[in-house]
Amino acid sequence: MGPHCSFCGASTGPFLEVEGLFTVLMYVGCQAARRSSPRPWTPNTRGKMDARDPDQPTELLVRPDFGEPWLQWTCPLAGCGHRVMLPWELEEHTAAEHPGWTATFQAEGMRVAYGRSGLG
Repeated sequence: MGPHCSFCGASTGPFLEVEGLFTVLMYVGCQAARRSSPRPWTPNTRGKMDARDPDQPTELLVRPDFGEPWLQWTCPLAGCGHRVMLPWELEEHTAAEHPGWTATFQAEGMRVAYGRSGLG
């Protein structure tokens, strides 16, 4: 497997190297989405996100944050930051709060896949 984004899985760049405990590659669209997303304890003042946001990738993958004791799953869409205990709760949240997006829990990969839908 060649270089890929550690957040959304994209295999085509451009990528940025993000250093922390490990150095990972991040697609520039993912970095823009994470930079514009408030931390979970910060109130959301941006309102609903437009499904056609050009800085947001067309697909995103969410994995649990095992460092969190309860709310391990976070909505990755820019400006949201909604956190839940169970991954399938992100499906319900996305349907209600983010028109133009779908979220699907994938048990075999222990992840939630986000994709754009109904753009036109």
